[in-house]
Amino acid sequence: MRFWRNVVPISCTLIALIFSFCISTSIYGPTSFEVQAKSVEIPSHQGKYHNFETNAQNMAKKYRDATGEKVPNQYIVVLKDDDILSSTNSPAVEAMKQGAGLRHIFDHSLHGFAMKVPNDKVLQAVMKIPEVDYVQPDIKVTAFVQSLPTGIDRADGDLSSTKSGDGSGVVDVDIGIMDTGIDLNHPDLNVYRQVSFISGTSSGNDDNGHGTAVAGVAAAKDNSQGVVGVAPGARLWAIKVLDSNGIGFMSDLIEGIDYVTQHAKEIEVVNLSFGGDGSSDAFHTAISKSVSAGVTYVVAAGNEAKDASSIIPASFSEVIAVSAIVDTDGKCGAKSSISTTAGKDDTFASFSNYGSVIDIAAPGVLIKTTTKGDSYTSFTGTSAATPHVAGAAALYKSQHPEATPSDISSVLRSLGSSPATTCDGNGHGYFTGDRDNNAEPLLYIGRGSSPSPSQYSCTANLPVSGVTSNGNDAGYPPSNVLDNNRSTRWSNLGIGSWIRTDLGSTKNICSVDIAWLKGNERRYNFVIATSTDGTTFTTKFTGTSSGTTLNSERYSFSSTNARYVKATVNGNTANNIAHINELDIFGPSVVSLSFISSLTYSASDPVDNP
Repeated sequence: MRFWRNVVPISCTLIALIFSFCISTSIYGPTSFEVQAKSVEIPSHQGKYHNFETNAQNMAKKYRDATGEKVPNQYIVVLKDDDILSSTNSPAVEAMKQGAGLRHIFDHSLHGFAMKVPNDKVLQAVMKIPEVDYVQPDIKVTAFVQSLPTGIDRADGDLSSTKSGDGSGVVDVDIGIMDTGIDLNHPDLNVYRQVSFISGTSSGNDDNGHGTAVAGVAAAKDNSQGVVGVAPGARLWAIKVLDSNGIGFMSDLIEGIDYVTQHAKEIEVVNLSFGGDGSSDAFHTAISKSVSAGVTYVVAAGNEAKDASSIIPASFSEVIAVSAIVDTDGKCGAKSSISTTAGKDDTFASFSNYGSVIDIAAPGVLIKTTTKGDSYTSFTGTSAATPHVAGAAALYKSQHPEATPSDISSVLRSLGSSPATTCDGNGHGYFTGDRDNNAEPLLYIGRGSSPSPSQYSCTANLPVSGVTSNGNDAGYPPSNVLDNNRSTRWSNLGIGSWIRTDLGSTKNICSVDIAWLKGNERRYNFVIATSTDGTTFTTKFTGTSSGTTLNSERYSFSSTNARYVKATVNGNTANNIAHINELDIFGPSVVSLSFISSLTYSASDPVDNP
């Protein structure tokens, strides 16, 4: 339901709202809330009407739209920081008193709850609760499934540092599979914990098959049975957030993320092989806070063969977004004569989404894996590519417990094959047919050690060839941020002031350092975005400076390929002027990669040899 969509903040419309104070459409239909503006004279009751107008404006501010397929009369309610849900006087209890049905309570990755309301009057009553920050419609998401013929049994040997396939590999790490569940009794899967957030189900058991297929690619056991995963035998958490049709509500997903965040000291990596075309601030906030708690999220790009910039959660900067390639022989070089409906060997899969939000690619066509009923199948889609990366992330985390989600993303991207990689005749080589200028690395792992975060760090100060801005105050040009002199600065009056650096060519970027004028007194609100062409920018970091130091502060994000870096400043605690003393761009630096020569990654899912 598009409640408030057509509410326009002009006085005549609000007056009409005051007089009608009703919604002419049913809450059960996806129709618009429309108000006709009328001229009304109200001289004797101006104060009363002003109060009504203020209330209407406040409610309009509290309604935040979400794009996608909305779920009729279901909403996600986000509370202001530090509200306590457990109190008997909590907003959730108050919402129930107003007539709302409570679906979930979020208290780890998000402060809020999910509700179902019988009518618009109840929705309005909930929006009037003082502790409510905003209310957003619940939307549907689906598993990314791509149907293609099966029958290719893809086999290869040493895929990881556990030597997957020789019967000796076990990985001490926990992977959350947020999906349709996992076959809890599959002999080739180590299901450690299970939970369901789907109404009408009582366990995390898979009633679809999608989740079990994902789990097998990531972590099937290394034994003499069936297949082997990238992180063999890892402890799997079956977190059911999609129903038997592979469909779920955003509120259920947030509850799943809330559960993961509650167990952030146990679950290192989470696989999300689903998504949708739309937006949800509540979902983004939940993911962001969970990543801040130390959980690495690996997500599918989607199977619509389009730019993934509108796909959530793939477009979130905090996650590792994965596209898919075709590989039919487990080797680079495009030498296999086998062709699929998704493309030829070692090409970008025709169904895969693409774009600047993609972080890494992995095999995603006809992947041999587990399925429900103690069985095996072939699996295709970005859903199949994603658990390859989730398994690799878990593998790295098991070897380097101190690694952060940003460390893991940067290491995997740094080690991946690139267009400049010469095929070694095995798995270390690139692919062709990428549909954009964003040459995401192809996942590359194998036996041997891997660089620790101390060996791999974002410390390579990249040379900047030029800098521009959308304006500057007299005497404070943008070039001042590059002169290594903190007594000079770039300044510009106005919210949305931006400064843009040009690296001269596309580089791998992982952090930006900024020294703010009076940074020990003021807190600046800002956004960092990157671009390969200088026209289309992707947000990589949104935040506020600490307000505690005159030195440069580092703002890190998952490494990305870009030529241009833009910092947009939206005022500070003293005024609306942007002031930057120094700005530096950093890329990844690896002290030693001598172990690389021993790695043999094949771009396919291996099969155990009985």
